[in-house]
Amino acid sequence: MGMSARLSNMSTQGRYCLFQDYSTMQTKRKAGELMRRYEEKELQQEMELVEKYLSEYLRDPGYGGAVGNILRDMENSKGKRLRPRLLLMASRYGKDLDPAVRERLCRLGALVELVHMASLIHDDIVDDAPLRRGLPTTQSKYGKDMAVYAGDLILSRIVQSLFRDGFYQVGALFGDAVESMCLGELGQMECRGRDDVTVEQYLRNIYGKTAALCRLACLAGAVESGCSEEVQAQLEQLGINFGYMFQIRDDLLDFISDTEEEGKLTQMDFREGILTLPVLYAMQDQQARKRITGLLQAAREGAFGADQARDLKTIVAASGGLAKAAADMEMYAERALQAIETLPDHGVSAVFRELLQAKCKVSAAG
Repeated sequence: MGMSARLSNMSTQGRYCLFQDYSTMQTKRKAGELMRRYEEKELQQEMELVEKYLSEYLRDPGYGGAVGNILRDMENSKGKRLRPRLLLMASRYGKDLDPAVRERLCRLGALVELVHMASLIHDDIVDDAPLRRGLPTTQSKYGKDMAVYAGDLILSRIVQSLFRDGFYQVGALFGDAVESMCLGELGQMECRGRDDVTVEQYLRNIYGKTAALCRLACLAGAVESGCSEEVQAQLEQLGINFGYMFQIRDDLLDFISDTEEEGKLTQMDFREGILTLPVLYAMQDQQARKRITGLLQAAREGAFGADQARDLKTIVAASGGLAKAAADMEMYAERALQAIETLPDHGVSAVFRELLQAKCKVSAAG
């Protein structure tokens, strides 16, 4: 029965109730959209403040020469700024915040981004990476020694600000995150070149490499904005699951994108002897495992070129490695979404959902 037929069979009162329900639904939908746009505008204004504080933290100490150039390069690198955005979004679930608290949160967002920046400098040294976001890395442009100290300089400024600006409550969270990041990198180094790495080891390593910093962003925003302990715990889970999802997505992109699109060489992890989730799942197929082990040996010997990269991509796709990793990515996205649904009703929830949806898309990953 069509809509007009159903309406004609209804009583006047029934039709009135139906239209009233529809009108209420439409009003709520419009209100939700207005709230989402308002939150996006507010977040954009605050992200501009984050940029201001990043410039302040990356100021030239006056030594001139390479130090100033490195800091300017870092300021101009303009990454996604995902982590400060997570922090500011999480803070929305706190109490009504006055401008002074908002300003502190923007400072805190800049500090979280600095942790990320310092970790990337050190990652590129270890990986001997020539490019980052399509630009020469600090280590390739200025040398490894200068890059080590540049990363350390950034970390020293983070510590200074945490104490100087009175971020005592979240200071320990920063320490926890940096410790987890170091442990994740150490764990990955220990697994490098091995063909017996397990999925569990991979997940433990990427918790440190990626999820720990997303956890810090969400939890620090929650704590600093005065969220209840229950909301803090929910936002912590949101950050962790978002981090897992984000890293698995990055590992998938390594197989389906090229250097020009992502601004870095593809399959760099495998070239360095690091097995990511798509490869680990592919190796559960014994025939694929033999072929991948041979390619891993070629990588150890420095004989992994374009032909081998194409072979690896074909093997991983044909054995279901990409599809299984994509399914895990979607699982963590769903867990993050469930955490959002348990949070208090707020306009920023819609922004969180949009961010999840955007970051969970990986074409050709099936």
